[in-house]
Amino acid sequence: MTNLLGSSDIEALAREESVRGVLVRMALQQAERADREELVLLEKALALLLSRFQSMEDGAP
Repeated sequence: MTNLLGSSDIEALAREESVRGVLVRMALQQAERADREELVLLEKALALLLSRFQSMEDGAP
């Protein structure tokens, strides 16, 4: 698994009872059966998604 998808931070987010937690769990489930190319895309998509969640928490439009 890639660095982001295998990180302890992602594991913690996956345990959240939130929309973010659901999306992280979905990404992890897809990663289990993904090839290397798909893993790279999943990691990029998850990084963008988490970045957007962080922006929303910080009050950015």
